[in-house]
Amino acid sequence: MNRRQALKNLGLGGGALVATPAIISLLQSCGSGSGYTPAFLSSAEAKALKEMVGLIIPSDLEVPGAVDLGVHQFIDLYWDQILPTDDQIPALEDEFTKYSASSRQSEIRKGFAALARVLERDHQTDFDSAGTETYDALLGHYLKADKAQADQWSKELWAYRDALETDPQASASDDVMAAALVREVRSMTTWTWTQTQEIGENFLWYDPVPGVYQGCLPTSEAGNGKVMSL
Repeated sequence: MNRRQALKNLGLGGGALVATPAIISLLQSCGSGSGYTPAFLSSAEAKALKEMVGLIIPSDLEVPGAVDLGVHQFIDLYWDQILPTDDQIPALEDEFTKYSASSRQSEIRKGFAALARVLERDHQTDFDSAGTETYDALLGHYLKADKAQADQWSKELWAYRDALETDPQASASDDVMAAALVREVRSMTTWTWTQTQEIGENFLWYDPVPGVYQGCLPTSEAGNGKVMSL
């Protein structure tokens, strides 16, 4: 089973977002992104995001890909309009949500800066000049890393986040920040793609008027294993 079929069947998502009215409204406002001006990212960063999103869920003859459905546009708007800014954080944080309501925007900006340095270091190019093959290699480097390497990056990322609580000048390596950004892009891409109206109604298990709960049904009567679309 290939990646496209797996995504279609499983409705794989990032699991990091909750479909609040604000997020659904934002999602519905996004199209293919033609003529779109980035809100949060620079034009060069937006190009990099679009390339990565298009590689994570590409188009094929049967199913529209993430770029076709404006997923890259939604991610940029989500980072701009939904994530808390630095001046909002004190009113939002508590002991249970310290990271989720912390300076996510700042970390994303640092992630793109790190990704730019990685492109220069490993591929001698930049966001504007890098081609699809380069971005594919970049994604492969971070998303296909062996478990030991991935665990090490995650350990260093959480150490960096902990250090920020007492030292605003704390830093992490370019690979750690770039890996965190790439994982976030993958998570948001898969979640957003499955939440679009096109995918939800035409490729997932869509029942606009669900009936009573039935706990024991054959798979053939329960979406053939697909996630139910809301």
